[in-house]
Amino acid sequence: MDFFIDNQETENLFQEIFKKIQILRNGETHHEMKKFGLNYQHSLGATIVNLREIGNAFPKDHLLAHKLWTKGFRESKIVATIVEEPQKVNDEQLERWFAEMDSNELLEQASMNLFQYLPKIKTLLPLWMKSGMPAKQACAVMIVGRMAMNQKKENEEFYMDFVDLLPVKFEDAYLQKQVKRSLGKMVRRGELVANKILVLVSRLQKTDEDWKDIWEDLQYELQL
Repeated sequence: MDFFIDNQETENLFQEIFKKIQILRNGETHHEMKKFGLNYQHSLGATIVNLREIGNAFPKDHLLAHKLWTKGFRESKIVATIVEEPQKVNDEQLERWFAEMDSNELLEQASMNLFQYLPKIKTLLPLWMKSGMPAKQACAVMIVGRMAMNQKKENEEFYMDFVDLLPVKFEDAYLQKQVKRSLGKMVRRGELVANKILVLVSRLQKTDEDWKDIWEDLQYELQL
């Protein structure tokens, strides 16, 4: 169990941030979110752009992230992923956050704002893919897709090994969507990676509609 030693300075920052979040209350956006299946128990309807502006205006702080996350609002959780210190995140915290992420939006924000910067993320990626949990698998897939786009130093073997971890069948539509997006980025990492992806997807798409959808998208990507 994590133990936190509270201090007034961090509490003041927390109160300041949450007041800023409350000012961003937007009933119209909240209504639109519900139309897209984002049914949070506690949400104020603030936009991601505004939440990033708030989070980026404050220093990284592990205790502050804890306070924001435990507040339980969609907005406070998203800001928590921005202000968290990656090097202080442990396995227990990851498990707790995964259990408390009740939307695909939170999975994406946590992956992009925090998880991809964890010091041991390359160790976690295969574990998440083998976990059988769509939430962890989706995060792993998103992160590798981002790495394929931004981190030029990774060799082809890294991506080829990751392709071997992809699920043969999809039980989760969001996971399939993220696999499609990420493979579209990975296929541009080199001839060896592209060939491995194409061989796999070509085989799977013959008997699976989800993989057929991915196959058709890859054809488009390769023509660009």
